[in-house]
Amino acid sequence: MSAPAEGSKAPAAKAKDPYVELAEKIYIQLASHVYSNLAAPSKPDPKALAAYCFKLVDAFEQASNETPRRLAAIEAANKAAVKLDQVDISSMFAANPGAGPAPAAAPAPAAKK
Repeated sequence: MSAPAEGSKAPAAKAKDPYVELAEKIYIQLASHVYSNLAAPSKPDPKALAAYCFKLVDAFEQASNETPRRLAAIEAANKAAVKLDQVDISSMFAANPGAGPAPAAAPAPAAKK
């Protein structure tokens, strides 16, 4: 393998989803405890442990959405949101009384015979 040429940029690492990052951190911690215990008669499948970590992240996110601070933020966002089905725009289509009559269209040119 050769080193990249000067001036060329290496592709930036793709940003990870925070959901995946949290599950990864949980997995590392759990795996270090589970697989380092030599006295345990059986150890779980690593794929099953990873699936369990994602379930823990789901539970953590659901619980964090029920905290008073998050509930207040959700309530404020709902109040600030524009609900298009509740907006009345019929007044925009009503005739404007101060505008006067609409200008007449120019007559079409007569056809030559």
